[in-house]
Amino acid sequence: MESVSKLSDTISSREGKAYITISGSNREAFDLSKLTAELELSVTDKQLLGHRMKQHKVTGCEGTGSATFYFMNSEQLNAAIAYVNSGSFTGFTLLVMNDDAGSTVGRQEVALYNVIPKKFPLAYLDDSSDDPLTYDTDITFDRMALLGSFNAPGVYQ
Repeated sequence: MESVSKLSDTISSREGKAYITISGSNREAFDLSKLTAELELSVTDKQLLGHRMKQHKVTGCEGTGSATFYFMNSEQLNAAIAYVNSGSFTGFTLLVMNDDAGSTVGRQEVALYNVIPKKFPLAYLDDSSDDPLTYDTDITFDRMALLGSFNAPGVYQ
């Protein structure tokens, strides 16, 4: 039998959910429109004596990403105002699930801890659009966990 990759096993970007834990409260992240989270490795390179090729070593990493939120929730603004008033900021946790029932690879669950957005919305108005108001921000996170992994595509099982 021939092993052929199938488009049906790819994951649709619309299939999944995210949950947020902020200020001790858990809820579905209904205001999240788009999210990317990546682990960026810090790589040191050095050409050692007697070698013509540089060598590389991973020396650290950083959690980075970006998010688009619908402008419809004041939780993050309240956290930012609390920081301005007290000097203390607590990031939030995101649990992200990619889960496309049309794919044989199943579901992947990733938790991002101490997520910190770099921008907070204060007020937006736009008379040139009928689209929902959204705002974009870069994010950082300090720790992550893989809570559930994709399976191999059905063609390889």
